[in-house]
This record gives sequence, C-alpha cells and structure tokens, in this order.
Amino acid sequence: MKIDEAIIFLSDNEFTFAKSYEKSYPHYYLQKSKCSNKNKYEDFIKLIRENGKVYHFNNKQYIYLQIDEFIYWEMGRPIKCVEVINKADSKSLLKNNQYLANDEISNLLKSKLQEREIYLNNLLKKEIKTEKDKKQIEFLMNTERRIHGGGKNIIDNYKIEIIYE
Repeated sequence: MKIDEAIIFLSDNEFTFAKSYEKSYPHYYLQKSKCSNKNKYEDFIKLIRENGKVYHFNNKQYIYLQIDEFIYWEMGRPIKCVEVINKADSKSLLKNNQYLANDEISNLLKSKLQEREIYLNNLLKKEIKTEKDKKQIEFLMNTERRIHGGGKNIIDNYKIEIIYE
C-alpha cells in the first residue's frame, strides 16, 4: 500500500471517538471487525510499520505514521491480531510529551516486530505443529492478553530478547 491508497482506504472507513480517553489522550479508532476491507486493513498496518516514525510514550515505543493532519498507530501485536488502528491530531504528539526515538531504538523495534511476524507466519505454515508450536501461536495471537501492565511484549520494551527455538 502507498500513501495515496491509504488515503482512499481511510476515507472508506469510519473511525469512532474513544470516549474513555477524551480527557487524557483524545483520539479515534477503527476496529478491524468494522473495517470495509480486511486485507487493506493489514496493508495499512504494514504501511505504518514500514514508513512510520518511532516515538516514546509512557515508557513504551509506538510507530506513528502521519498522513495530512493526523497520526495513525497500532499497539504492536502481530499484524493478523491487530484489532484496532488509532488516529489522532498530529499535534497530540507534542501535547503528550511524546518524543522521537533515536535511530538505534527505531531500527531495533522495527526489526523485532518484523522478526516476530516472520516467526509467527512460519509457525502458522507448518503442516505438523508440536505442542510448543501451538502454545507459541496461542500466545502470540492472543488478543485478550493485555499489553499495558500485563505480560511483556515488544512494544512494551524494545530491549527484550526474543528467543525462538
């Protein structure tokens, strides 16, 4: 997906205002379940990850893509598991003390996200899965697992070491 295709995709979908964040971090979200095209939804997430910039926010790092006056981001789950794409006014980055990550952190986060995608896709392609494979798939694709305050995920700490056996 290219930016011009993303603009069309975004205009074809309605974002919902996140009422629970009205005072702390006003933004909108698009649920995958309400999206007009699931393939383009995943393509847009790839676009965010490939072309976005990494910012620090509350001791975590997120990849934000700016298109016109808005920024878009997601929470760093495997692409198949991303249930929500967020959208906010681009000025909100400054209002919320977010700051641009350096190149080392940006490259490390993006490479770990990509490494995890490859790992998960390889697991899913296996014709015969071991119990360990099944548990890894279940863990990685668990959309109920809380990122904030819960188990560590790549977005929570870009320095975590990922061990794939």
